Amino acid sequence: MNNMDRKIEISIVVPVFNEVSLIEELVSRIKVVCDKLNQSYEIVIVDDGSSDGSYEKSKQIQANDSALRIVKLTRNFGQQAAVLAGFRISKGNIIVQLDSDLQNPPEEIPKLLDAMSDDIDMVTTVHRKRRDGMLRVIGSQCLLKIGQALFGDSVKLNLSSFRAIRRSVVEKIEACKDRSRYMAVLMSWMGLPSIEIEVEHHERKQGITKYSILNLLKLSWDLVTGYSSFPLRMVTYMGMFGAFLGFLMMAFLLFQRIVNGILIEGFVVLLAVFAFFAGVQLLSIGFLGEYLGRVHHQIQERPDYIIEKVIE
Repeated sequence: MNNMDRKIEISIVVPVFNEVSLIEELVSRIKVVCDKLNQSYEIVIVDDGSSDGSYEKSKQIQANDSALRIVKLTRNFGQQAAVLAGFRISKGNIIVQLDSDLQNPPEEIPKLLDAMSDDIDMVTTVHRKRRDGMLRVIGSQCLLKIGQALFGDSVKLNLSSFRAIRRSVVEKIEACKDRSRYMAVLMSWMGLPSIEIEVEHHERKQGITKYSILNLLKLSWDLVTGYSSFPLRMVTYMGMFGAFLGFLMMAFLLFQRIVNGILIEGFVVLLAVFAFFAGVQLLSIGFLGEYLGRVHHQIQERPDYIIEKVIE
């Protein structure tokens, strides 16, 4: 029975962007692990517009491996879009999302599958000891705290990209039509029956991380504006604060004039008040523009990504 006909039980989805030095080891280690599971599986490599030969290397490996499927996107659409493409094209009843940098070792996959009991739809992970640089660790912790502050106690937020989900979770993702597809946040927001397990984390042996501080800042901004209206509420609060401050200033000036007979020169005061309100207005316009831009992108209904080819 060939790869097209057999029933797939487990799909390993791996987004890849410029990882030519790791791709061969990545596939080899995944295969060693999956061969011991005694379940049918597939490895779905989603090439997110790599320019270093990662796609060509993947094709060479796939020529001798029927379990490997390659999805090539037309350009770099970002990790979240690549993950979504992998989810949609995968065939397994259980889908494991794994990064290509090997910091989350494939040897931990059986732990996720063992934790996937009948009443669990998603298994998330937390690192026993994180092996990233200090700035990356601090940035990730800040991102998690921002998200948890926005959602409150109603959502248990887990931002790890190493997780296992059931096919039904992909169907629930498809039901969400918003443009912000930060997968870890979206799946946390759903409130799915889930369990969190502890896994190992390794240092990156080759290549450079694709998540710079700038990327973490972009994710933070997407998290804040894509999953909450907090910036708009903040503008409202700032407006109320400004009005209250203006009232206090007016009362103070009247008190000085009427009670103490002191007339305070108004130019400096007016300049300070004008600068404050001008800043609030510009900030407000910026927030409104961000949300309006999201509405604009939503009504355009452009796809999250474009697939150039799929190699079975």
